Amino acid sequence: MTHLLAVGGSDAGIAAALRARELDPTTDVTVVLADEFPNFSICGIPYWVSGDVATEASLAHRTRADLEAAGITVRSSTWAS
Repeated sequence: MTHLLAVGGSDAGIAAALRARELDPTTDVTVVLADEFPNFSICGIPYWVSGDVATEASLAHRTRADLEAAGITVRSSTWAS
């Protein structure tokens, strides 16, 4: 079995993980990210601070549940070295 480790949960890391699962659904895919939320939109922080967005969790383009439903293991709050 092939295993893919994507380091980083920004757009590139998440896109690579999703594409790997799309190309070969048997690939074991893990995403390691230092942040709590995958695919976090840093550009949305002003909306959270102003109260236009209720929680910082809603700034994530995809939730952990979305990624796990796609068969991807998410290791958040984890540093790769």
